[in-house]
Amino acid sequence: MNENSFSRTLTLKNSIYLGLSSMIGAGLFNNIAPTAKVSSYSAILGLLLASTIAFANASSSAQLASLYPQTGGTYLYAKNVLGNSAANIAGIVFIIGKTISCIAIALTLGNYLSPVNSKEFAVLLSFVVFLIGFTGIHKTARIAKWFVWILFGLLAFYTVSILITPGVRFNIPITDRFSINSLLLSGSIWFFAFTGYSRLATFGEEIKNPEKIIPTAIFTGLGITVLCYLIISWVTLSIVDPEIIMNSKTPLLIAMDLSAMSEFSFLIIFGSSIAMTSVFLALMPGISRIYVAMARDGILPRALSTIHKKYNSAYISEVLVLVTVIIGIYQLNVIDSIKLSSFFILIYYSITNLSVIRLEKEQRIYTVVIAYYGLIVCIVFACSLLLL
Repeated sequence: MNENSFSRTLTLKNSIYLGLSSMIGAGLFNNIAPTAKVSSYSAILGLLLASTIAFANASSSAQLASLYPQTGGTYLYAKNVLGNSAANIAGIVFIIGKTISCIAIALTLGNYLSPVNSKEFAVLLSFVVFLIGFTGIHKTARIAKWFVWILFGLLAFYTVSILITPGVRFNIPITDRFSINSLLLSGSIWFFAFTGYSRLATFGEEIKNPEKIIPTAIFTGLGITVLCYLIISWVTLSIVDPEIIMNSKTPLLIAMDLSAMSEFSFLIIFGSSIAMTSVFLALMPGISRIYVAMARDGILPRALSTIHKKYNSAYISEVLVLVTVIIGIYQLNVIDSIKLSSFFILIYYSITNLSVIRLEKEQRIYTVVIAYYGLIVCIVFACSLLLL
């Protein structure tokens, strides 16, 4: 095997689990609080809006991944469709945005485990995920499979514990404090939770039969994630008032404490650990793949494109990701990290949608209207994060 190339080891099932592990939990254990702060119960509407843009962006990623099934995601697509300048912007904003995502995820876990030593626990998680990623993405996918099932089980228990709690009001007023500004801002924050579907595009060179597997895996994982997020957000806001959780760093823990099975609240802490580690497992290697693609083109040092002969991992790039994440952990907080990450990734997906718009008609799988919708809403969301 060439030292700068990956082996195709990921099957459809592995790809679906990687996609799910990248999204389930990314926003559930934290996003409910900041979205409730800006839009109260209408945060549900922001979630629904964010899911529509997620599907639009996913369709663009799936189409492009089918055409260009190599490592690099939108950096690669933009290079082939829009030119080097757009590609470099895509690569840079992805690296920045996803590195900040890692910081937000690590800090979220730290807050659940120990508010006093949250940063230290965040750093520990980063090291653990790096060591797992070093052994190769196929092993990461196998671990992600078990994490996803454990997390589904815990979230099902959480949901049941609220459903059987007396006096819970499930008929929540989802239009409460609704406004266009609050809708856009909550939607842009929720957007952070869905960006994991892009991970499969960055692993395009490592997926067997990528032209068929990537679109199927992306839409399957995203559909399951949207349903899960909607259920958990609804039951959480049914049992606890938005005014109570809006400034909380652990909203699901507060909700569980009010449920009929509050004695099992420790499971939420365990669940947050599984969820954050699961998301992190695919996220850190995903960033390294963009480093690899840009290094192959000479934009970054060639050493960053080196692939481990035994483990099939971009270990040098992953060390760089680890170092930047640890530095960021001590510089940022969770909410600022989520907003910053969302802003940069919205720019990234704007370029993704623009790439689809510039394709020839016969190269597209879906109508170009979807890509236009994705482009417009991405720009609107990005502006809302800057202005609102």
